[in-house]
Amino acid sequence: MKNILLLAFFIYSHFLIGQNATLVPPENIRTAFENQYPKKKPIWDIEYSSKNDDVIFEAKFNETPKTIAFARYDKNGNFKAYKGQILLNKLPKKAQTYLKANYPVKSLKQFFAVNDNLNVRTYEAAVIKDSKFYNVIFDQDGEFYKRVQIR
Repeated sequence: MKNILLLAFFIYSHFLIGQNATLVPPENIRTAFENQYPKKKPIWDIEYSSKNDDVIFEAKFNETPKTIAFARYDKNGNFKAYKGQILLNKLPKKAQTYLKANYPVKSLKQFFAVNDNLNVRTYEAAVIKDSKFYNVIFDQDGEFYKRVQIR
């Protein structure tokens, strides 16, 4: 019985150790990131779309010691978007007004300016409402575009 418990413990601990594995993207994506953001140390994540051939690699890194940024690349290493953290007062006035009218101040968590590969700027606000997490997206003028549930 002791040996069975010991074996079960080792198997369980092996699975726990495997959970701490880090994603290492293909060489072309790492090279594209390093060329665009030298000296930045990313943490990589991967997103799959509904079509299995669409894969997006996302690098999370510190732009400055207090601000988070994300760089997104497709499977070919092509840059797709940059998302940098900003303060609430850096959002366009229309977006600030919309958020203050529709969400309590405590529910507003993070704000980002997003520039895609076509140099189109949008804004995102991470909010919590009814115990659910959302990204509220605004166009470059601060007009509400859509709300996407994250969790």
